[in-house]
Parts: sequence; C-alpha cells; structure tokens
Amino acid sequence: MLIPALFVADAVRSRLLASANHYDVIVFSQASEVSEVHTDWMRDRGILFRDDIDMSRLTQVKQFSGRLTAATLMKLMLAEHLAGEYDRLLYLDCDLTIHGDVGRIFSLDTGPFEIAATPAGRILSGLSEEKRREARAHFKALGMSEPYRYFNAGVLYIDVAKWNQARLGERALAYIRRNPDLCVLPDEDALNAIVDGNIAELSPIWNPRPIAGEREWARLCGHPVIAHHAGPDKPWQRYGRRKRLFPDRSAYRLYEAFLKDTPWPGWLDRQWDARDFWASVLWELKRVSRRLRGKLGEPTAEQRKAYRSAILRYWQESSLADVEQGLVERRDGKFRLASLRGD
Repeated sequence: MLIPALFVADAVRSRLLASANHYDVIVFSQASEVSEVHTDWMRDRGILFRDDIDMSRLTQVKQFSGRLTAATLMKLMLAEHLAGEYDRLLYLDCDLTIHGDVGRIFSLDTGPFEIAATPAGRILSGLSEEKRREARAHFKALGMSEPYRYFNAGVLYIDVAKWNQARLGERALAYIRRNPDLCVLPDEDALNAIVDGNIAELSPIWNPRPIAGEREWARLCGHPVIAHHAGPDKPWQRYGRRKRLFPDRSAYRLYEAFLKDTPWPGWLDRQWDARDFWASVLWELKRVSRRLRGKLGEPTAEQRKAYRSAILRYWQESSLADVEQGLVERRDGKFRLASLRGD
C-alpha cells in the first residue's frame, strides 16, 4: 500500500539531519499506483521515487492473495537493481513505525554474511505444543538445519556486493517457483531456506513485533528503533477482523499526526467501515465468551512469566553483531542505541 510506504519513508527521512550517517530514502512502487500528487509530495520532502524494477520477473512465481502481493517479492531484486549505486541497503516493509535513528545501521559490518536481520521464531515457549510442532515442522520442511535460526525479512540490512555474488535474489525466486505451497511467507521463507541461519544477527530493537503493545515490549526488551506490526492487525486500521475493540492506539495516532498535513487527511477513515467495526465487536464478544468458559486459549499468568523469562534470557545470551560492534548497548537483557561520542 502506497500511503503506509510514504508514512515509513517520511518517518525515516525526518531522522536524517540528526543521523550519524547520510542515506537516501527511496520508495519503490509500480507507476500505476502513483499519481502526480504522490510524486510531488515525495519530491518536496526529498524522498526519491523509483518505478524502474522489472516486475515481469515475478510472473508465475506464486499465486498471491489477500495482503501478500507480487510487490512483496520486490525486496529480492533490490540489491541487483541498485548495484553500482549503493554499497548497502536497508530494506523496510511498510507496516512499520519508526522510533529512532535508522541510519545508525549503516555503520554495521556484516562480516562474511550477505545480510543482517533480527531473529524470529526462536522462542516458542509462548505457543501451545501443537503450534510448536507446526513451527518446527515448517522450518524442517524448508530445508533448514537445527537449531532452526529463522529471521524476519521485514527489515533487512543488505551488503549489495555479497548478496549479488551469492545470487540470493535469484536463488530465492527459484526456490519459491519450486515450492509455492511451502512458502507461506514467500520472500521470508525462501530467504530462510537458502541462507539457513547464516546471517549477521541484530538485536531486537531493529525489528520487534509489539504484540502486547509497544510499552510492554519496551519494558521487556528495551527502546526500539523500529517496530514491526506484522500480521493482519495493521496500525492504520482502527477496526477489523481479529482486531481488539480497544487496542493500543499509539501507532494509529502516529498515522493521524502524519496524515493531518498531507493531501490525504481522510485516508485513515477510508480504511474501515461498519463491517470492520462489527468485526471488532464480535471478536471482543467472542473473547469474553471464551474467557468465561475458560477456553480463551491465551497463556496463563505463569506461562506469560515463563515466556518473558525466556525472552530476556535469549537476548541476554545471544551473540549479536550490532552489540559486538558497539552500535547497540545491552544491559540486563534490554537494548538501546549506543550513545555517540559527544552526546
């Protein structure tokens, strides 16, 4: 979706002057999705727009539906497309909120690896036994080796030369063509399958999924630079299927502030209708009913405590490239960007 992409791009751009590193902010999209109003708005804010990726390479890769489209795979072609223009790329999904200086990541050396990313799917103690079995079975089916070192592909720091030398984009697209049913998340599953955990691992501040709310996540793990609102519950949707009636609205308010002074002040109101409102009401009523019957399916207080302990232990003990290189500080399992000299 274009407006969320502009929201992320503008938030990243707003940090540029105060950033430790210079960077360009680029929005990639198909020309058919962009009007003159969009391009003028981006130009006025110093955001570059590109529509020159050949999307025909993605035909017959997979039958997409719902929130997953062919544009999801565009990230797999960026390093090849931008070779000779940039040495390093930071790819960002559009369902993010920005809370710090993303430019600091450009000081990171990925070492022998093509990409740096944040681990995901490592802590399964918060899931039911059935869900844990399903997750492990999926990783195994992808061809990954134990221990399964899965990562989230919504935020990717890419060494362009190493990526192209390893032909990661080409290999990932080929993997999806061969395994369309196996790749539930096409780009992410394919990259994990061919890389098999051989990445520079980043601390969670670059790509947390604040399921319990951003404040709760910060209390557990630290001060995020980026928050990733993965899954169907998007920050620009006030109501909808499987969305709480009274959720944490901090991300939604960021959208309200952003859109207020743009050519699209009413865009948020068009992202839901009466059916979405009633979907949230029904979801809330179902939760209440299941809670009263003892069938909510949510973890108990003891399970939540064990899950928090597992998270803290994992991040405290993990070897992380950004921590080792001094970009991020880790104290008691919590993370924050390291202070710059002179701060």
